[in-house]
Amino acid sequence: MPLVIEDGSLVANANSYVSVADARAYAEARASNFPTNDAEGEAALIVAMDYLESLRGEYQGSKVSPGVQSLQWPRTGVVIDGWDVPYTFIPSELKFAQIQLAIESANGTDLMPTGDGREVIREKIDVLETEWAPGSGGAAQPIFAKVQAFLAPLLNSGGLGRMKVTRG
Repeated sequence: MPLVIEDGSLVANANSYVSVADARAYAEARASNFPTNDAEGEAALIVAMDYLESLRGEYQGSKVSPGVQSLQWPRTGVVIDGWDVPYTFIPSELKFAQIQLAIESANGTDLMPTGDGREVIREKIDVLETEWAPGSGGAAQPIFAKVQAFLAPLLNSGGLGRMKVTRG
Protein backbone atom coordinates (compact mmCIF):
# COMPACT_ATOMS: atom_id res chain seq x y z
CA MET A 1 0.00 0.00 0.00
CA PRO A 2 1.60 3.29 -1.02
CA LEU A 3 1.88 6.08 1.51
CA VAL A 4 -0.63 8.90 1.35
CA ILE A 5 0.74 11.84 3.33
CA GLU A 6 -1.51 13.98 5.53
CA ASP A 7 -0.19 17.54 5.33
CA GLY A 8 -2.91 19.30 7.32
CA SER A 9 -5.27 19.79 4.39
CA LEU A 10 -7.44 16.72 5.14
CA VAL A 11 -5.92 14.46 2.48
CA ALA A 12 -8.30 11.65 1.50
CA ASN A 13 -7.20 8.19 2.64
CA ALA A 14 -4.04 9.50 4.33
CA ASN A 15 -2.02 6.85 6.15
CA SER A 16 1.15 8.70 7.16
CA TYR A 17 2.44 12.08 8.30
CA VAL A 18 5.85 11.63 6.66
CA SER A 19 7.35 10.23 3.48
CA VAL A 20 9.95 7.48 3.26
CA ALA A 21 12.48 10.14 2.16
CA ASP A 22 11.73 12.23 5.28
CA ALA A 23 12.10 9.15 7.48
CA ARG A 24 15.43 8.24 5.87
CA ALA A 25 16.77 11.78 6.33
CA TYR A 26 15.74 11.75 10.03
CA ALA A 27 17.31 8.32 10.57
CA GLU A 28 20.50 9.22 8.74
CA ALA A 29 20.94 12.40 10.78
CA ARG A 30 20.72 10.29 13.95
CA ALA A 31 22.83 7.35 12.72
CA SER A 32 19.76 5.08 12.96
CA ASN A 33 18.86 2.24 10.63
CA PHE A 34 15.88 2.67 8.32
CA PRO A 35 15.00 0.32 5.45
CA THR A 36 16.66 1.06 2.12
CA ASN A 37 13.80 -0.73 0.36
CA ASP A 38 10.88 1.70 -0.18
CA ALA A 39 8.18 -0.95 0.38
CA GLU A 40 9.73 -1.96 3.72
CA GLY A 41 10.03 1.70 4.73
CA GLU A 42 6.39 2.35 3.86
CA ALA A 43 5.29 -0.71 5.83
CA ALA A 44 7.28 0.45 8.88
CA LEU A 45 5.70 3.91 8.68
CA ILE A 46 2.21 2.40 8.47
CA VAL A 47 2.87 0.16 11.47
CA ALA A 48 4.08 3.25 13.33
CA MET A 49 0.88 5.04 12.32
CA ASP A 50 -1.16 2.18 13.80
CA TYR A 51 0.55 2.85 17.13
CA LEU A 52 -0.08 6.61 16.91
CA GLU A 53 -3.72 6.03 16.02
CA SER A 54 -4.12 3.80 19.08
CA LEU A 55 -3.53 6.92 21.21
CA ARG A 56 -6.65 8.67 19.85
CA GLY A 57 -8.12 9.23 23.31
CA GLU A 58 -4.89 10.77 24.62
CA TYR A 59 -4.40 13.63 22.15
CA GLN A 60 -5.34 17.20 22.98
CA GLY A 61 -8.26 18.75 21.11
CA SER A 62 -10.40 17.04 18.51
CA LYS A 63 -10.28 16.09 14.85
CA VAL A 64 -10.90 18.96 12.44
CA SER A 65 -13.41 16.94 10.40
CA PRO A 66 -14.22 13.57 12.01
CA GLY A 67 -16.36 12.32 9.12
CA VAL A 68 -13.76 13.19 6.51
CA GLN A 69 -10.23 12.73 7.83
CA SER A 70 -8.80 9.25 8.13
CA LEU A 71 -6.18 10.04 10.79
CA GLN A 72 -6.27 11.72 14.21
CA TRP A 73 -4.46 14.82 12.93
CA PRO A 74 -4.98 17.63 12.02
CA ARG A 75 -6.76 18.70 15.22
CA THR A 76 -8.33 21.78 16.71
CA GLY A 77 -7.87 22.90 20.31
CA VAL A 78 -4.20 21.92 20.58
CA VAL A 79 -1.73 24.06 22.52
CA ILE A 80 2.02 23.40 22.47
CA ASP A 81 4.27 25.48 24.73
CA GLY A 82 1.53 28.09 25.10
CA TRP A 83 1.05 28.34 21.33
CA ASP A 84 -2.32 27.59 19.72
CA VAL A 85 -1.55 25.12 16.97
CA PRO A 86 -3.31 26.02 13.70
CA TYR A 87 -5.80 23.35 12.65
CA THR A 88 -3.99 22.95 9.31
CA PHE A 89 -0.68 22.06 10.98
CA ILE A 90 0.87 18.64 11.59
CA PRO A 91 3.31 19.11 14.51
CA SER A 92 6.92 18.09 13.93
CA GLU A 93 6.77 16.24 17.27
CA LEU A 94 4.15 13.92 15.79
CA LYS A 95 6.20 13.37 12.64
CA PHE A 96 9.33 12.60 14.66
CA ALA A 97 7.37 10.17 16.84
CA GLN A 98 6.10 8.35 13.74
CA ILE A 99 9.59 8.08 12.30
CA GLN A 100 11.09 6.89 15.59
CA LEU A 101 8.37 4.25 15.89
CA ALA A 102 9.00 3.19 12.28
CA ILE A 103 12.71 2.79 13.07
CA GLU A 104 11.83 0.62 16.07
CA SER A 105 9.44 -1.47 13.97
CA ALA A 106 11.88 -1.85 11.08
CA ASN A 107 14.49 -3.09 13.54
CA GLY A 108 12.21 -5.90 14.76
CA THR A 109 10.38 -4.38 17.73
CA ASP A 110 6.69 -5.28 17.99
CA LEU A 111 5.17 -1.88 18.78
CA MET A 112 1.98 -3.32 20.30
CA PRO A 113 2.71 -6.81 21.63
CA THR A 114 -0.04 -8.83 23.24
CA GLY A 115 0.54 -9.46 26.93
CA ASP A 116 3.44 -8.41 29.09
CA GLY A 117 5.71 -11.35 28.34
CA ARG A 118 5.17 -13.10 31.67
CA GLU A 119 3.58 -16.50 32.19
CA VAL A 120 1.73 -17.47 35.37
CA ILE A 121 2.77 -20.94 36.52
CA ARG A 122 0.88 -20.95 39.83
CA GLU A 123 -1.90 -18.80 41.22
CA LYS A 124 -3.51 -19.04 44.65
CA ILE A 125 -6.64 -16.98 45.21
CA ASP A 126 -7.05 -17.09 49.03
CA VAL A 127 -4.25 -14.96 50.48
CA LEU A 128 -3.45 -13.88 46.89
CA GLU A 129 -0.30 -15.53 45.65
CA THR A 130 0.96 -15.54 42.07
CA GLU A 131 4.13 -17.17 40.78
CA TRP A 132 5.58 -16.18 37.43
CA ALA A 133 7.79 -18.42 35.33
CA PRO A 134 11.31 -17.01 35.22
CA GLY A 135 12.19 -15.60 31.80
CA SER A 136 8.89 -16.88 30.43
CA GLY A 137 6.98 -16.16 27.29
CA GLY A 138 7.66 -13.36 24.82
CA ALA A 139 9.04 -9.91 25.23
CA ALA A 140 7.99 -7.42 27.84
CA GLN A 141 5.92 -4.42 26.80
CA PRO A 142 8.32 -2.00 25.11
CA ILE A 143 8.94 1.48 26.43
CA PHE A 144 9.65 4.09 23.78
CA ALA A 145 11.31 6.93 25.71
CA LYS A 146 12.10 9.02 22.61
CA VAL A 147 8.56 8.63 21.30
CA GLN A 148 7.09 9.52 24.68
CA ALA A 149 9.24 12.65 24.79
CA PHE A 150 8.06 13.71 21.32
CA LEU A 151 4.39 13.01 22.07
CA ALA A 152 4.27 14.55 25.57
CA PRO A 153 3.31 18.08 24.44
CA LEU A 154 0.56 16.68 22.19
CA LEU A 155 -1.20 14.63 24.85
CA ASN A 156 -3.82 15.67 27.39
CA SER A 157 -1.87 14.21 30.28
CA GLY A 158 1.47 15.71 29.26
CA GLY A 159 2.76 12.30 28.27
CA LEU A 160 2.07 8.59 28.32
CA GLY A 161 1.83 7.55 31.95
CA ARG A 162 2.41 11.11 33.15
CA MET A 163 0.10 13.76 34.53
CA LYS A 164 0.29 17.39 33.43
CA VAL A 165 0.34 19.74 36.42
CA THR A 166 -0.44 23.44 36.12
CA ARG A 167 -0.54 26.19 38.72
CA GLY A 168 -3.45 28.57 38.82
